[in-house]
Amino acid sequence: MNRAKIQDYIDQREEQRADLYHYEAKDVDTFLLNGHPYELVKEYRNGFDGTELAKRFSSILSKYDYIVGDWGYGQLRLKGFYDKQNPLYNIEQGVDTIEDYLLEDCNFGCAYFIIHNDNVRIPRQHHHRKRRSRGPVVHERRRRVKQPDPNHRHNQYAKRVKSGKHQQKFVIHQRKQGAKKAK
Repeated sequence: MNRAKIQDYIDQREEQRADLYHYEAKDVDTFLLNGHPYELVKEYRNGFDGTELAKRFSSILSKYDYIVGDWGYGQLRLKGFYDKQNPLYNIEQGVDTIEDYLLEDCNFGCAYFIIHNDNVRIPRQHHHRKRRSRGPVVHERRRRVKQPDPNHRHNQYAKRVKSGKHQQKFVIHQRKQGAKKAK
């Protein structure tokens, strides 16, 4: 795939996303993104652009208390951080690590901004991941083999068998009458 084809795909994707999120300024430091309130906390080198933020924004970012937007090579990159009161808080993505992120992961001296999410939306926790539907689900029941526990199997022994380059399995054999138990 050549660069021109990749750029065409990028342009098509940007056109599709153009109407997903709408930026609306309320005053100098507060704005709405699809009706969701945010506040501009810090701006460095005129890094904040509401329309570019709306183009790059994703709903997954609404779970973060703070969002940092930094510019590199003409592209806006967004990263979320949690406040200590947020139940999703972890040290690696805590608000205390924003300064480290700006120094270590961003281009030196790049323009950036930090916004505060005034209405954090914490996603519902799911105990299991949703499975993609690939047809009807078949539940298979395993029948339990009626055998005594391994300590009381006097008539059987296990033998290690190689079944591939780095794999091995154990095969249980019936012990011949009169043979001694291997330990």
